[in-house]
Amino acid sequence: MGAYGWKATIGCIVPPRTNETVINEAVRLAPEGISWCWSVMGLPEFGKYEFDEALGRAAVAAGELADRDVDIIVSWGIPLVTSKGPGYHERLEAELSAASGGRKPVTTDIRCVLGALRALGGDEVAILSIYQRYIQDNLIRYFEHYGIRTVADEGLEYKLADCMTRPSMETSYESAMALARRAPAAESLFVSCPQWPVVGNVARLEREMGKPVIAQIPAVLWGSLSQLGKREPVKGYGRLLEEWPAWVEPVAAPSAVGSAR
Repeated sequence: MGAYGWKATIGCIVPPRTNETVINEAVRLAPEGISWCWSVMGLPEFGKYEFDEALGRAAVAAGELADRDVDIIVSWGIPLVTSKGPGYHERLEAELSAASGGRKPVTTDIRCVLGALRALGGDEVAILSIYQRYIQDNLIRYFEHYGIRTVADEGLEYKLADCMTRPSMETSYESAMALARRAPAAESLFVSCPQWPVVGNVARLEREMGKPVIAQIPAVLWGSLSQLGKREPVKGYGRLLEEWPAWVEPVAAPSAVGSAR
């Protein structure tokens, strides 16, 4: 816990070698006394080989974050985790906990997202992302394992390097509204990837769509602090942070558990 994080410091293991938007958006959301500490896996681009290489460096990052006395370690990277198949985040959390000597609690961004969807969003979701088709399909399968059905989705097919340069502040809003018109039955919208501007549009989308909008960075803030037993509501960025619902532990759907046997 550092001088800025006198309430809590969230240790973040993020995949990309180069980061800008995610840092700006995370700092924008953080309440006073909550800080972020960043460690990178060195991912240069989306791709299965690159995902494996990056995940191989996550354990070192976890140990270093524990050395820096963060309060909780969060491994980010939905494309990496979903490439390994449903339920992989549970194994990854256990591995990172062991790598850091069990000194700090460990969670993942996808656990936080699944918890947020359970707490606010219902079982029928529309998904918007910047991902290529194969990453989007992996995410849809992952959600299905936890009983969350995707009724419509849109992936913008960006390369990793495009995320910080191509979208404007309006891109996520305009894309989300177009998707919402195609998916009136969706109970919530999930906007995936923290590497493009999203958080400033969450409350606006909720007002216009009339349903919850879950974005990755708000989900990590809510989920990681909730798992620490802390409640730090934030106004202006949507229902999840304003209402701060109780943490809901994501569990596999009964059909998924049965099929695993």
